[in-house]
Amino acid sequence: MKYDTNQRRRKQMILGILLIAFGALMLLDRAGWLELDVDLRRIWHFWPLILLVFGINDLMPPSSPRLFLNGLFKIFFAAWWYVSYEHLWGLTFRDTWPALLIAWGSGMVLRPAVVNYFASHKEQG
Repeated sequence: MKYDTNQRRRKQMILGILLIAFGALMLLDRAGWLELDVDLRRIWHFWPLILLVFGINDLMPPSSPRLFLNGLFKIFFAAWWYVSYEHLWGLTFRDTWPALLIAWGSGMVLRPAVVNYFASHKEQG
């Protein structure tokens, strides 16, 4: 329970900081104090960075096996989406969707090892 509460608070804080930063930038741009030349279509390309931040947050201690694996998947999904959406290395969604199956299967295979790792370190600490 303690892990979930800490994680929830950290996620709320990160989301709040992101909203404050985005809102402040937009307000400064609209007031004419900052010239951003904001094109929401271009900003959309970078939304996986938000998912990446939340994935890294899940990896930070204190964590649980579930949060740790969710964090790894969020980071992988953000990278996969960005590579596929931007057609990096000529890859598209059509070419790379099997990578999601591999990530899902990897999570299933890693789960027992991660649970054992967390259990053994909990006993030591």
